[in-house]
Amino acid sequence: MDRSGRFEAREELYHEIAQKIHDLLSQNIAGPSDSPRRGSYPQHSRSIPSRLNQGESGFGRGSPKNWIGSPSILSRGTGEESDDDHGTDETLYAQQELRSEVYDLEGLRSHLMDYPWNEFGVEILADVVHNPDFLRQASLFPLQTGPVEDRSHLSGFQVWDVASDGAPLALDYTENETSRAIAIWNTIKEINSPSRQRKAVGRITIMRELTPILFGALHYVLNDTFDMDEIFQLLVTADSTSSHVHRAFELDARRQCSKIFAFEYFTIIGEDCLPLHWQLSDKEIDNNPRHIRITRCNAVIALAMTSDPVRKVRNPSRRAKNQNDYGNIYDPFSSWHLLNLQCFPDLKSSTDVHDTAKHYVNGPEAFLITLLGEFRDAQRRFEDINRAITKLITPPSSFMFDAKIRDDLLFEDQHFTYVRRYFWAYQTLGIMNESIRAIVDAFEHDFPEDLFDGKAKLLWPLDDENSARNAFYKKRLATLKHKFDAQMRSFRALIQGNEDRRTEIRGLREELYVGTSIHESRKSVEMTETTVQQGHNVKLLTLVSIFFLPSQFVTSVFGMTNMPTQESYWLFGVVMAAICVPFFILIGSLNTNRGMNFWLSKGTAISRNFLKLFSFFGRPFHKTSNVADGKSEDEKQGAEERPKPPPASRTHRGSIMPMPRRSNRQLSQSDHSDEGDAAAPRTQKAPSSKLAQMFKGERQERTNSSYEV
Repeated sequence: MDRSGRFEAREELYHEIAQKIHDLLSQNIAGPSDSPRRGSYPQHSRSIPSRLNQGESGFGRGSPKNWIGSPSILSRGTGEESDDDHGTDETLYAQQELRSEVYDLEGLRSHLMDYPWNEFGVEILADVVHNPDFLRQASLFPLQTGPVEDRSHLSGFQVWDVASDGAPLALDYTENETSRAIAIWNTIKEINSPSRQRKAVGRITIMRELTPILFGALHYVLNDTFDMDEIFQLLVTADSTSSHVHRAFELDARRQCSKIFAFEYFTIIGEDCLPLHWQLSDKEIDNNPRHIRITRCNAVIALAMTSDPVRKVRNPSRRAKNQNDYGNIYDPFSSWHLLNLQCFPDLKSSTDVHDTAKHYVNGPEAFLITLLGEFRDAQRRFEDINRAITKLITPPSSFMFDAKIRDDLLFEDQHFTYVRRYFWAYQTLGIMNESIRAIVDAFEHDFPEDLFDGKAKLLWPLDDENSARNAFYKKRLATLKHKFDAQMRSFRALIQGNEDRRTEIRGLREELYVGTSIHESRKSVEMTETTVQQGHNVKLLTLVSIFFLPSQFVTSVFGMTNMPTQESYWLFGVVMAAICVPFFILIGSLNTNRGMNFWLSKGTAISRNFLKLFSFFGRPFHKTSNVADGKSEDEKQGAEERPKPPPASRTHRGSIMPMPRRSNRQLSQSDHSDEGDAAAPRTQKAPSSKLAQMFKGERQERTNSSYEV
């Protein structure tokens, strides 16, 4: 380049800087107005005071007033990114401007009344869409400053317009004379208004803890850019963290150009904070300092590329339902709009994720930076829950010196305090780990390595990877990739820390079970001893009552009418002694183990003898008399002694009948005579073998059976 060309370039740069300084001075002289404060976007900046980072709009208790500023003229550097040779080249950043949009209050009123709200929109806007009187009011937003009934004074917001050089400018209205809700409405109702001298290529909208009317206003302003019904559905029904970035083939054009990351996890309810009515939360108000109130919290990060698509791609899925055959691919350097909708009732969200010190190459980079900020906020909330649970289960240091505290920790009380506490803490940490894993899985699945290399085919692809702009963009993505990797490692370390804490809780619970079971066993032994003692008392009472029963019996027998008339009562005394003494001896012996065994054996023997006697009398008599039979005893005896013919031969040994046994009494009767005279025993010819004995027994059986017949 010759000297004249360099001179013309310097002259052009000088006039541009002079124009920017003039615009800034004009803005400062004009002071506050009824439109958002706007500033120019100089191309050079080196240092920015730390107070410029406080771009948060009234977030939380005691938050600073909204600061309205513009980037410094001296520096472009981003706080975390390093400068390079291409940092001052404006062509490295997105250049397409956002389309101009202006909304008014009457349009909002008509939108709330006429829009076909689905069930999720009705759930969020229940206090608005079902209240016709409210919609007919002159002002839909609270007018008074300070605390208001709908708690909109606790709502937080940040709105940044990003220029073509990547520098963000915070937009805000002063709240000296208006309420917070009106300030939010005035900030979001205009995008690139015609009166602006320099247009924005991107906008970052961050909303925290909105009221129903502010949700409706956001739906009205952004419904043409995002599918706000889908975002409301993700807020109400999200079961876990999810990512929705592969949407090129969606039927709705708003979904094709937008990418969404929806968070769902849990946090501790902050002081003076209330969860939204559609959020799961601990409704119990407990003044116990150890009570931990936890609520479900949500956040949605959505990025929409608002320019026209650069090309179409064919849907590779042949059986895809509710999808187009061709999808749209958008240029990552087109105009963009970023929405970060946060519902965290703890007032702990970071307010320094975006500030005037950061510069954004395009919308995807702003989306990833916002996503990284939400990851860090989620980690802080998980760590807060871990610390609260650790404090809940950890015994105080005084337990080493206080026996009562040790007993409370070792033995369960009647309210099951520690069992409930350990169960809740153990399960809560498990649910926290599931939420963390869902965040890690959603990011690693939908944000692969090729995304940060610019090689993803459907997610922000780069046409020319070797161009200076794409090389600069990939270099910044590489820096973000290292930060995301470190954040994923932090999440995994947090999961391991929660698991270690669960192991500790499991040990405390088992020790409590052991101590309580030993304590209950001792109580059971004591109750058994008490029962035995009560049994002895009942036994003593029974003995005392039994002592009077015999005397009462004798007295009732004699009575007044049967008492002898003589003066001496010797008969009464004899009867009394004859009845009472044996009775007392019997009762006394039955109260000892030896006496009980003695009488038990005697009673068993007597019962057996009685049974034998009764069985003898009840035995059937089958033999006929001698007269009827017509045979004498000698003839019968001779018939018994007469040898019988052997039975027919049997081929099977098992068919031989066993020899019947004769009782000792029958043997003794056969050995002696009937007259009782002493005589020699009757001699019988003994069988020569076992087989003969068996035959003889069989013959005797047949003879006996013939007699019976």
